[in-house]
Amino acid sequence: MTAHEKQRYPNSSADPKYFLQWMMAQRNVSPETIKSYRDTFRLYLRYIETHQGVAPSKMSVAQFDAEHILRFMSYLGEERGNSPKTVNNRLAALHSFIKYLIFEMPEYSGLLSRSLMVPFRKAEKRQMAFLTEDEFAALKSACNTNTALGCRDMLMLMLLYNTGVRVSELVGLKLSDLHIDNQNTTAYIRVHGKGRKERHVPLWKSTVKYLADYIRDHCHDETSHLFANSVDGSLTRSGVRYRLDCLQKKAAETVLSLNKKKVTPHTFRHTTALRMLQSGVDISSIAIWLGHESILTTHKYMEADLEMKRQTLEKMGDPSHSAYHSSTNDSILSFLDSL
Repeated sequence: MTAHEKQRYPNSSADPKYFLQWMMAQRNVSPETIKSYRDTFRLYLRYIETHQGVAPSKMSVAQFDAEHILRFMSYLGEERGNSPKTVNNRLAALHSFIKYLIFEMPEYSGLLSRSLMVPFRKAEKRQMAFLTEDEFAALKSACNTNTALGCRDMLMLMLLYNTGVRVSELVGLKLSDLHIDNQNTTAYIRVHGKGRKERHVPLWKSTVKYLADYIRDHCHDETSHLFANSVDGSLTRSGVRYRLDCLQKKAAETVLSLNKKKVTPHTFRHTTALRMLQSGVDISSIAIWLGHESILTTHKYMEADLEMKRQTLEKMGDPSHSAYHSSTNDSILSFLDSL
């Protein structure tokens, strides 16, 4: 790029307006998305400085052309060893920023539109993990409900299995988000989902009863989080994963199939969706229940269900004799030749 060309491109490396107005005010994205995009830009700015010799303060629109982004993707995959899924997440963040640049500076849309054409990498589809009823029962049995920690573990399992909420939604629950009737028989929770969107998810009677007892014995402040940690703060995402790891290790001693699975909060989400689908709930209702923006996201559970049925059919084997017999005579062959 010539010196004259460099002067044509304004600085665009660290525009707080993108995060404060575009992402938070206009698109209303979740704090987790903000963190993910922030980390991507830290990586990209560092890459441009160390590999392209351009300091963040000197970056311009030119550093967001397709060639720079393609080289950054190669750096992520080859030097940092990132998986295609991680590389695609970084590319999604850059695409978002580029759309913002085009909106703010349409005169550079010719240069930047090509950057939006940089394709995502083909990522291997991992088979979804689901819990069987026996596995879930074993996880519950691993909870020592004679202790406060065990009681909290049990509630965590019941809410994850009942609602299919994301881990960020689970740890964000406050007492004010719980709505239980006077008889403690029916209830729903108000979930603060992605994009700061709220949804209401009903609870089973067994979950309602346990939840009411838990609140009576362990919760005293209406403004506090439902899941507290040992230092009077709210339980974290990593804290949930740690407790699930502990419960899985103990439960796997009795139900051996758990040794072959990685049980995460999302495993419960997949399980909830699949059980609803197999119970006859329509896919649009499942999408609303899970807080999916697009029904296409929920469609993956239909694919997973079909795959499970296909595997079951394979295990059954082909019948030794077919009830259908075909024979082709000369007249049919003559007819086909005439076509």
